[in-house]
Parts: sequence; C-alpha cells; structure tokens
Amino acid sequence: MHGADTICNYRLHHVLQTDGGHRMPSGGRPVWNHGDVATAPAPVRPARHSCEEIRTLMLEAGLALLAEEGLGAGAGELTLKKVFDRVEANAGVRLTNASVIRRVWENQAAFRDDVLTAVALAGDGGSDTDRTGSSMLSVVEAIDVSSPEGRRAGLSEACRVAGAASLRGRTGSRSWSLWVGVWVLAVTSPPSARCGRIRRALLEGYEATTDHWEELHGALLDFLGYRVRAPFTLRQFTVAVRASSRATPCATAPTAGPA
Repeated sequence: MHGADTICNYRLHHVLQTDGGHRMPSGGRPVWNHGDVATAPAPVRPARHSCEEIRTLMLEAGLALLAEEGLGAGAGELTLKKVFDRVEANAGVRLTNASVIRRVWENQAAFRDDVLTAVALAGDGGSDTDRTGSSMLSVVEAIDVSSPEGRRAGLSEACRVAGAASLRGRTGSRSWSLWVGVWVLAVTSPPSARCGRIRRALLEGYEATTDHWEELHGALLDFLGYRVRAPFTLRQFTVAVRASSRATPCATAPTAGPA
C-alpha cells in the first residue's frame, strides 16, 4: 500500500508542477507563458531571417499587441505596420512588406487569421491550470490520507483553494479574455473556410486544456483514494467542472465602464 501511495503522491506533484495550456506556433518558440503573452528575449540578429523566424517574431508581436489593445472589431486594428514596429522595438529586426507578403503570408488578412488561430490554440485555461496547480501544492502536502475523514477534509480544502485560485487566474488573465473574444468572433461570423479553421483551433485548444485538467483531477483523486463512479467518467466530471468555472469569471469580470 505504501508503494501505491508513493506512486500517487509522485504523480500528483508532477501534475501540479507541470505547466498547461502552452502552445507552439509551427517551427517557433512559445508565444504563451502561464496563459499570458510572453516577451521573448531579443535574438542575435543574423544576416537573413528564415520564413519560420519571421513568422515566429510576427506572431509574438501580434499577440503582444492584442493583449495590450484587445480584439476590437475582429483584430482589424492589428496592421502589419504596427507589428513591424513592435518586432523592431523588441528584437531589433527590421521587416517590410517585401519581407512578409507572399513570402510568409499571402496578405495582411492571412496574418491576422494566424494570430487569431494562435490565440485559439492556446486554449482557455493556461494561466488557470498553472496557478491552480501551484496553489494546491501546499494543500496536498498537508492532507492526512490515513483516514476517510482526513481524505474528505483534504478534498474539500483542495476544491476550495483550487476554485479560488482558478477564479483569480481567469479574472486577471488577458489571454483568457482574448480566447473568449476569438470564440465570439468565430461563432457569430458567417460560415467560411476562415471561420472553420479558427473554430477547429478553438476546439483543439479547449481539448488540450481539458486534457491537462483531467490529468490534474485524476492525480488528485488517485492520491486521495477516490474514483468517479460508473457510468460517469473522469472526462465528464472534468468537463462539468470546467463549464461551471467558466461561467463565474464572465459574471464577475469588470465592465468597460460605469453602467
């Protein structure tokens, strides 16, 4: 029994310390860090940048601008000129239309679509899972698993702490707000190949984040000696918890101005 407890304890600590929700653009460096846009260190400037290097620099800059300025009317304010200026300021790399158009993207609209797709792929809970996992470490270490009463009390405390951390993470996360904004754009826009691609990215990002939450829930239940009773599944439990937790930040988020 002690061996099984040790394995469950190791698994839970591993999951709690594992970052979730990070996505990589094709061939690039991470553009999300704990659910928020990361500012990459300025690279050493080579004589000529590859298409993938330009793509990564542009996506990072585009995501940073969206985080600062918001989506507006579908990222319409996200111009190539703005992004070129941000890339030059952050990385010391000067880009022009000739560097990008028909080399990396067909046009400005295609670039904007890729930025929105990157937001969608990041999922709706990167900062949520990371901060929740970190906050639960001390709780888990204090749980008394030697008795049914101790396990029940530990589960109650873990739910309380995790719920509070999740709410704080979402209401203070710019990336979560952006993800919701992209979702609204995707579901309210007329059907098109462009919207279909973004919707698929939203689903992929959601499923990836749900995978991480399911792993965290499963590790905690294993550690406490609990399981989801058939015919229900751990996935169903995770989806239900996530549905409930997503509604709260929407109801408590600050408004843009006085009513």
